[in-house]
Amino acid sequence: MIAPAFAIREYRSADENDVLDLLRQSLGERAFDRSNSFWQWKHFENPFGRSLLMLAVNGDAPVGLRAFMRWRFRVDGRLMTAVRAVDTATHPSTRRSGVFATLTGLAVERAQHEGVDLIFNTPNRFSLPGYLKLGWRFVGRPHLLVKPIRPARLIRAPLNRADASDEAPLVPGAPAVPVAALLASSHTLDPVLVENDRLCGDRIRTDRSTAFLSWRYASVPSLPYYACQRGSGPAASVAIFRPNRRRGLREIMLSELLLGPMARGTVRQLIRDVINSVEADYLVAHAPWGSPHSRVLLRAGFLPIPRLGPYFAVRALSPAAAASTPTTSTGWHLSLGDLEVF
Repeated sequence: MIAPAFAIREYRSADENDVLDLLRQSLGERAFDRSNSFWQWKHFENPFGRSLLMLAVNGDAPVGLRAFMRWRFRVDGRLMTAVRAVDTATHPSTRRSGVFATLTGLAVERAQHEGVDLIFNTPNRFSLPGYLKLGWRFVGRPHLLVKPIRPARLIRAPLNRADASDEAPLVPGAPAVPVAALLASSHTLDPVLVENDRLCGDRIRTDRSTAFLSWRYASVPSLPYYACQRGSGPAASVAIFRPNRRRGLREIMLSELLLGPMARGTVRQLIRDVINSVEADYLVAHAPWGSPHSRVLLRAGFLPIPRLGPYFAVRALSPAAAASTPTTSTGWHLSLGDLEVF
């Protein structure tokens, strides 16, 4: 249990700067997700609701943080409320004192009391055992799909140890547009979202809407996303992506692939538009094995790369979630945008 010198309380708005300092001390400095604007976007502007935030404090100074970010899934024609376990931080001076387990236990109780159905997250291999001890179940590692663009550079990648994080950002040109420009005529996406819901069948997937897409891809600070579209109305197909640099390579993260009912034959052209918009070495995507999205990506030249995806774990809180939550990744329909950043 946590030492008696520490107290547990809810997060207050006045804690913001102290909590960000705690995150930097505990997890390190990453420019895009340790800023005030990113914190506000992530925990208070989320269309699914304000995050559940609990603190361990010494006096009034935060020494531990447990954040459950609101989320919502759709499955079998109904909605499932969820929270996402993110931003766990413990001050170096209080590690191994029970802060993590105590904060997590209290946050889980709060979520259950509010009627939340499910908790999920993508822990790393070091933190996964701790979650399993607290009742989480390991679902698997969603497979990544990769499309090489410049194979020679990929072959040399193991020899390239350069950290290119300080290089100029990759800025796509035509035919790509910022996601905000795509959403300016958001009514054109409504039939595509409906069709994607149908294509997902009975798999659990994020409850997507134009409001969600606007928050996730147009409003996020410091991480510009772009979009390409082929066709219009119900025949449209849309790709939302983020250019990135990784280990000296230029990467395109295909965060969302939205397929209209007559659009699957245009995906090759859509992927070609993405490639032509930015100079990159490869594309990376995720779609569950056997889904229409994975089939069209495979036909477009993507290759499955097993055992490289993030770890995915869940904990059902309600009887309905326990009955309908799959324990293998094939029961989920997550996009790369669902798995990255958070």
